[in-house]
Amino acid sequence: MTHPTDATTFWAAATAVYLLAGLIKGVVGLGLPTVSMALLALWMSPAQAAALLIVPSLVTNIWQTGPRASFMAVLRRIGGMQVGVVIGTLAGALWLGVPAGAWGAAAPA
Repeated sequence: MTHPTDATTFWAAATAVYLLAGLIKGVVGLGLPTVSMALLALWMSPAQAAALLIVPSLVTNIWQTGPRASFMAVLRRIGGMQVGVVIGTLAGALWLGVPAGAWGAAAPA
């Protein structure tokens, strides 16, 4: 695959990836993040692909709740789990010895 060089080509390619990933999710049931990460990684780093994936994943997850549930009902149902995920992630990072200032820094050479 060619590497998009200008912003218009980049966003057109990313949009095409998300449309294809959404189609695959609707037909086969594979997750949108799984398919789009694989396709986006063809021309960008996995970290960039993951950052680009945040908004579409959030939008599709909120859309899937639809009129069936309000935000507060969803928050009551999964809020405790989300807090546990954050605490577990931070505790695991500290246990593995990741320094606090390294969260956004590149790995030392």
